[in-house]
Amino acid sequence: MEFLIVLNAGLSSEDFFDKDNFLLNCANELDINLTLKTNTDIKYYYSSDGIKVDLPNYDAVLFYSKDIFLAKALEKNGYKVFNSSECIKNCDNKILTYKILAENKLPIPKTFVLPLTFFYNKELLSNFLDMIESELLYPMVAKKWFGSEGKQVFLIKSRNELDTLIRNEHGKELLFQEFFSECSGVDYRLNIVNNKVISAMKRSSLTGDFRSNTSLGGKAENYNPTTEEIELSLKASKVLDCSFSGIDIMHTKKGLIICEVNSNAQLKNILSLSKINAFKLILEYIKNEISK
Repeated sequence: MEFLIVLNAGLSSEDFFDKDNFLLNCANELDINLTLKTNTDIKYYYSSDGIKVDLPNYDAVLFYSKDIFLAKALEKNGYKVFNSSECIKNCDNKILTYKILAENKLPIPKTFVLPLTFFYNKELLSNFLDMIESELLYPMVAKKWFGSEGKQVFLIKSRNELDTLIRNEHGKELLFQEFFSECSGVDYRLNIVNNKVISAMKRSSLTGDFRSNTSLGGKAENYNPTTEEIELSLKASKVLDCSFSGIDIMHTKKGLIICEVNSNAQLKNILSLSKINAFKLILEYIKNEISK
């Protein structure tokens, strides 16, 4: 079988392929010939004749990029893409993530979306800011709609910080959430492949940061999830249309709360911590799916 892996050009391939070609060897064990390309390597365009993609035939595409327009172009041209463009869209856009989780009555932080006003105007937003101050109190969490590794997530402690963030972002694409001080700097990630939790980790900040991301210096350790955590993470992954995912859960006074959902969790991090080869499990799942 011929599989293509698409990575974002902004990421290092070393995150996925170590010097010993471990992942390529995994594919070989499954009789899969693996080709690596970045999203900037692939030619696609829109024309009067439709959406065109200049690529050889592949049995499947493992899409490890958030470039949903490329993913959609591949699907439109008959390629079987994992995760699907719908899943990537649902997880990458945090507003969509929380909207879908809320529609399915899954536990999430109370979330307010910054109203669209086309440009930043402090006076236009004053009523909204008064409202979220009274609903969420300080500190509150602010997030950009798009982002990864915790770099676009902020802890807002005052009206001045709130005004400054909105002004810096030109009044666009922000959401605001309640902050759970009791679990600040700690969360639990459950990794899922084919509707099964294959591993879990507890992530903790070592610097006092309210974010637990390992990319920001957090520590990860193996974790044995409860039945409730497993059931919740599987529900979240399913409603977001994920074939594989990483579900971040917080332990709060209100109970379990879904923090975020990742459609392309770092495979090497899972392997190095749990010794579970998530990449091989994903390949096996895709191979079985396309053979049906």
